[in-house]
Amino acid sequence: MLSPIWSLLLLGTATVVATEVNYATSTRDIASLLQIEDELVGYMRQYVQELQHKINKMRKVQEEWKTRSEHVKTAAESYVANPLVSFPLMLRMHVDAKKWLELGREDIQKGPLQELVNRDLTGITDMDLQDATRGLLHLQDVYSLEERDVAKGKLNGIQFDSRLSAADCLAVGSHLDSLNDSKLACKWLNVSLEQYEEHMDPVYKIMETGRFHIWEKMGKTLLEMHDLNGSQSAFKKLLEWASKEDDTWLVNHLLDNLRYIAVNVDNCRGKNIVPVKSVLRCRYLTEGSPFLRLAPFKLEQLSLEPFVGLYHDVISSAEREDLINLTQSRLENRGTHLNFVEAAVENNASGYVESLHRRIEDMTGLELGESEPLMVYNFGTLGQHFIHLDCQTPENFVEPFPKEYRSATVLLYLTEVQVGGYASFPALGFGFKPTRGSALVWHNIDSSGNCDSRSLQATCPVILGTQWVATKWISGSGQWRRKPCRK
Repeated sequence: MLSPIWSLLLLGTATVVATEVNYATSTRDIASLLQIEDELVGYMRQYVQELQHKINKMRKVQEEWKTRSEHVKTAAESYVANPLVSFPLMLRMHVDAKKWLELGREDIQKGPLQELVNRDLTGITDMDLQDATRGLLHLQDVYSLEERDVAKGKLNGIQFDSRLSAADCLAVGSHLDSLNDSKLACKWLNVSLEQYEEHMDPVYKIMETGRFHIWEKMGKTLLEMHDLNGSQSAFKKLLEWASKEDDTWLVNHLLDNLRYIAVNVDNCRGKNIVPVKSVLRCRYLTEGSPFLRLAPFKLEQLSLEPFVGLYHDVISSAEREDLINLTQSRLENRGTHLNFVEAAVENNASGYVESLHRRIEDMTGLELGESEPLMVYNFGTLGQHFIHLDCQTPENFVEPFPKEYRSATVLLYLTEVQVGGYASFPALGFGFKPTRGSALVWHNIDSSGNCDSRSLQATCPVILGTQWVATKWISGSGQWRRKPCRK
């Protein structure tokens, strides 16, 4: 039944429109909902009685069949060898069982159930509910009422014999969330948890207003407020109250992302420095090209699986200036990101660019023939690249692979940022501030050829200065460069 407190709170909030019913703004019209609710409850009561009568019949059959099965003391074949057993069994399974199954399949199509399901409630609209919620919130605002007092039926110092249920408070919180008033929404959601009644749990689950749904709304609202820790805690509470019927896939997905976001924030703040392990070391890279024997790369290994390596002093100042000059007049925002601008550079744009591509092949040992053009990015203040995965696993591993199947990524640092601009690997748990002239290389696929979620990467916001970087995605098969066999 509609809570009387709603009628009280909505008293005289507006005048009724003559041409149509507006339940939320007229005590006369909202009172008519009480009659409708009583009729629905009456039809439901009759239906439950008839359904219970049907259940009692089925229970009698169940008890009879259970008693009969308990009499089977010998092996099944010996037991049915007696015609006084086999004949009734055949009759029950051929005639009786079919009738009972038909009874089980039947719904009570006439009478109270038909009246109940055919009742037209389309006249009670979303606008009515929104008006009612606004009326309640307006009253709270005018008289500076606490959410907890309103829910418990205390209005302006007077205690009424009415209260709001957990479902009522959840509806208010959801309305506030839709208005982007997240802070007040959280207050009402907390009151909803306080008002929760254990004995109403089966009803709340049917109406999707149980603890699972309250914590779900709380988690999403806190996420909108950028309260990552609070959102994580709410989603974990949600999982505690989830049943087998509840779909928790999205929540688990959000929890994973929140974990990565939280780690990324720490990475950007410099709390998670590059790990120092005995298996990771700095070394001179001489294999891969005869030229490297004369001028080896200075490689700092950051991760083995997936491979992440930082190559120091591999881009000259002339090459850095060339890339910036080639693109600074063509930089544009593609519409998907508002925090940086970009421009493509073809492989033969200049001699410097061609030289850089040969060096990238030497660094990675991978062919670039199927790869996309070099992309140059400029990040200004607050510019960043959010957590992302460069690779998309193809549906079929048949060459030629789509360009989105990027086996490796090379990030060239053309300038140095005064403050901010860290490189972050949230799934690997570390970040670092890159230096001008270095190149960051990581593999995006695992040993099975599938995109590796551990290679998630982000560029932290620039606080002071500007950051120029160039990215080379090694697309397609990314196969190792072919070399002639030794003779």
